Amino acid sequence: MNGLLRRIAIPALLLTCVAIEWSRGGDSLPNWLANLSVKTGAGSDKVLRILIALELCGAMFAFLSSGLSHRVAWLTGIAFAFSGLAELSAIINAPGDAAVPASMWIAPLVGLAIGAGTLALLMRPNPTPAPRGRISALKVIGAVAVAAFAFGLAGRLELAPRTNSRLSSSGAEAVVLNPSEWVGMTMAESGIARHVPSLTPLTMEGTKWVVFYSPTCGRCHEVFRTYFSGPQDGNVIAVLVPHGPGVKVLPSDQPADVECTGCERVSLPDTKQWIITPPTIVKVENGRVTCVTSTDYDRCRTPADVKQ
Repeated sequence: MNGLLRRIAIPALLLTCVAIEWSRGGDSLPNWLANLSVKTGAGSDKVLRILIALELCGAMFAFLSSGLSHRVAWLTGIAFAFSGLAELSAIINAPGDAAVPASMWIAPLVGLAIGAGTLALLMRPNPTPAPRGRISALKVIGAVAVAAFAFGLAGRLELAPRTNSRLSSSGAEAVVLNPSEWVGMTMAESGIARHVPSLTPLTMEGTKWVVFYSPTCGRCHEVFRTYFSGPQDGNVIAVLVPHGPGVKVLPSDQPADVECTGCERVSLPDTKQWIITPPTIVKVENGRVTCVTSTDYDRCRTPADVKQ
């Protein structure tokens, strides 16, 4: 790989990874790395920040130094190839015999292709090898400054938390939602807005109640009749939790949908299997979650809040 190409292509690739990880938050972390973060107790947020910092360091080292760009390119190629193989292994060994959605294969295959392609280019003979520079105090100070900047920036980034996901026995992606962890966050910061983008603008002003429910859940109908009867004037957002692909739904004597006059109605995507306890009430005041419950509903919705 040409030296000039290395100093442009590798930093561009690494900065693209940083941009994706910043925009997607914890969900951009590869599953094998997320599992490792759980086993070590480090947590996905800390591991993602370390990954971003290392990518920033690599991008700056490759751009600023011709000699280091060669080493960074090798490490980048190996990292992409290894990560792609690890993700493919997780998909192949997932439980169940149903077909895995095509979307699950894209990221690891792309990563493996980028890693293999980078390594293949690096193995080609270079007619003008980069000179090996001597290590000086100035270079060491510069490297420390780059690392301090990268880790400092990664530590200050606002990253959405990871939504726990895995492959269900039906082959669909199963996503675990933990609303109890959302207190103090906005809908965007909690990560749920990535799946239902309209929740962010709907909850930015005033007091809103976001209610996750299933039409076949008798308790859901009871909660809506008790706590959300009468006109709601858009202050209640009813979020339908679909059963997900491949899930057999038993016949129910419940109405087709909950009664909620004046509610905003949205739905989680039906392409995934959602794991959450319905009905769950999330109270949002001026954009931030202040109360969450799936049992003691009086905590988040007092009788005085109910409009008759």
